Amino acid sequence: MIPNSKLLLGPPGCGKTFRLIQEIQNALDSGAHPSRIGVISFTRKAIEEMISRSCAKFNLEPKDFPYMKTSHAFGFHGLGLKTTDIMSPEDYANIGREIGLTFEGKDYTSLDGGVTLPTVGGSGARYLQLDNRARLRKIEIEQEYNEEADWSLFFAKLKQLSEQLVEYKRSTDKYDFVDMIEQYIEHGETPNLDYLFIDEAQDFTPLQWEMARKIASSSENVWVAGDDDQAIHRWTGVDVAEFNNCSTNIEVLSQSFRIPKSVHRLALSVSKRISGRHEKTFTAREEEGKVEYINYLSEAPMHEGSWTLMARTNGYVSEMANYLRGQGYKYSRNGRSSLSEILVQNLLTWDELCKDGSVPLPDVKRLYDSVKKQGVDAVVRRGAMQLLDALPADTTLSMKELVKDYGLLKDSAYGAYEILNVPSSEQEYIDAIFRRGENLLSKPRIKVSTFHAMKGGEDDNCMVWTASTKACDRSKFPDDEHRAFYVAVTRARHNLYILQSSNKYRYTL
Repeated sequence: MIPNSKLLLGPPGCGKTFRLIQEIQNALDSGAHPSRIGVISFTRKAIEEMISRSCAKFNLEPKDFPYMKTSHAFGFHGLGLKTTDIMSPEDYANIGREIGLTFEGKDYTSLDGGVTLPTVGGSGARYLQLDNRARLRKIEIEQEYNEEADWSLFFAKLKQLSEQLVEYKRSTDKYDFVDMIEQYIEHGETPNLDYLFIDEAQDFTPLQWEMARKIASSSENVWVAGDDDQAIHRWTGVDVAEFNNCSTNIEVLSQSFRIPKSVHRLALSVSKRISGRHEKTFTAREEEGKVEYINYLSEAPMHEGSWTLMARTNGYVSEMANYLRGQGYKYSRNGRSSLSEILVQNLLTWDELCKDGSVPLPDVKRLYDSVKKQGVDAVVRRGAMQLLDALPADTTLSMKELVKDYGLLKDSAYGAYEILNVPSSEQEYIDAIFRRGENLLSKPRIKVSTFHAMKGGEDDNCMVWTASTKACDRSKFPDDEHRAFYVAVTRARHNLYILQSSNKYRYTL
């Protein structure tokens, strides 16, 4: 329970962020300084949206809102940490060598405020996940181990890792992801705020709730916002009961500006399956919209319009992506286009050169940067880029000029695919896109996504595949599956297509 707080429940598309911005407006109008208005949230995406909307509406800059941060960024800055204080892939590798586990640094997860944190793989990754979850849930690692019930892991090894992590961080003065919150609760100074907004709070773990309560204790007015029906991150340690019990002063936003009536009816039939939830009455838009059940991807009219295709797991998403690729559809996944924009631009540049056209210098440089410069298949001479660097920026060049003076070794006798060494599978895909009449340079109008990655998003046309997995279907937490599919179906603005699965494990919609 958070004293003097209000719980704002925002069903899908009901304008929760808009309402919070209104409350920030009220705070500013009442004389509150931007530096005394705080927002804490689970994701950087939510914080960035809040900052950008606030700055646009109030003609301010991000620096004017120093206390709009993710929980981890609150800890990072509140403890006065530097990026060099954070555990790196090398640090995890050092620990692994000591105890016979591997930790492989693969990429970095970026938080606001310039913080980077390693995402690690290897044989130690699952052990590390259990250790972190136990700390986020504020339980002993033995309880976490027994509840996870993954008997391919050894408790003795988990305990050894947990103890080694503590010792290593103590001896090197390093902090990991969870330390930022733990140490902030213990030692961090809380800002004195007139208003604190805790956004997407249904996704907070017990440890993050403790941090939020500490910050709230120095805040005069506290708003908690979210939707328990969309709490789909239990696997990270989330306990939605913390959200549901945080305040007795409750307001429900009652009008969805996203979902039409037909989608609304389906969504309600799913949410009714969720146990222990807040009852929320909200209405749909006037549009009836459409919910259509199909058995094959080919039955959906994806030849036009904006689409998002969603599935429960990344494996199922890959199946959808493979279908789209085979049919010659451009699509995006995790914000990345299925077709390289640089490759397309280089193909068009070479075609223009073959037509005796003149090409702008930046296009020539991009082409040169992408082709071979050594061996029998070399397209340009080594050092040719330096010749281009000496030219004025507004220069245009023809193929004859490039062959004569700027190191180009091939001419129009060679096709673009050969020049750019395009694999045959990619050639077939590009040719299929051409046959479909899609614009190679246009932004993909089709997205593929997991339910979790699409949370917070929306599209005109959405497709939800009902395929599930044994682990999900037989989970001892059935509400996880209900919430996941509730989030998925409520992304649709106009038309929703339910792709029926013939798999043994599937969800009934």
